[in-house]
Amino acid sequence: MPDIITRYIYGIHAISNIINSDEKRIKKIYFKKNATSKNLLLLYQKAIDSSLYTEEVSVDKLTLLCETSKHQGVVCELEDANLSVFNLDNFININKKPFILILDQIKDPGNLGACIRTANAVGCDLIIKRKSNSAPISPAVHKASCGGTSGLYIYESNDLNGIVKKLKQNNIKILGTDHKARSDYREIQLLEYEGICVIMGSEDVGISRSLKASCDNLFSIPIEGSVDCLNISVACGIVLYEVAKYR
Repeated sequence: MPDIITRYIYGIHAISNIINSDEKRIKKIYFKKNATSKNLLLLYQKAIDSSLYTEEVSVDKLTLLCETSKHQGVVCELEDANLSVFNLDNFININKKPFILILDQIKDPGNLGACIRTANAVGCDLIIKRKSNSAPISPAVHKASCGGTSGLYIYESNDLNGIVKKLKQNNIKILGTDHKARSDYREIQLLEYEGICVIMGSEDVGISRSLKASCDNLFSIPIEGSVDCLNISVACGIVLYEVAKYR
């Protein structure tokens, strides 16, 4: 059995989504004492109706739990399997046509959470993210994902090149993004029976040179205006939904 680790998420909307989608992961929900917010009271009633364990605590304790004062008066304690023991071979054997997103060096928690949210919405089975030089799966990431961390695997590793090599050995097509690529993302053509992996990198440096070299195809997103690039979460949504047309 995998080890169980504790995570915290915060915010009314994010916790409401977790109750709707994956309440079995919830260990306890902490609410601000003497709350008067209508939305917070509605969430409290929702937790009670779902027979979840709740506790009223001080604002300072909420801030301590989630490491931010932007908790909106509620923090949720989750129990997650430790994905450091995630077995990629088993995943590939079970999922014959996987839809995988690799995120390379996404440092901003808000951007990482938004990418996870989009990946969940579009139907990805697995997110693989670089462990070092990257935002951890923190309470801020959980909040930005709006419940997107439920229902898919999120695996952290620093051996992205080794993972891509294994995916290619299992006939999974690797698509990468690069602003210098000659091919437009609208030129992506896939077969319905193919497993797909999309690699997205940070806004400042993109994906690493070695990962680019491992891609079967590289695509760019044309920029017609005066901005240099798109936000990574926006670019991620554009490419993932283009790929999803072939799923």
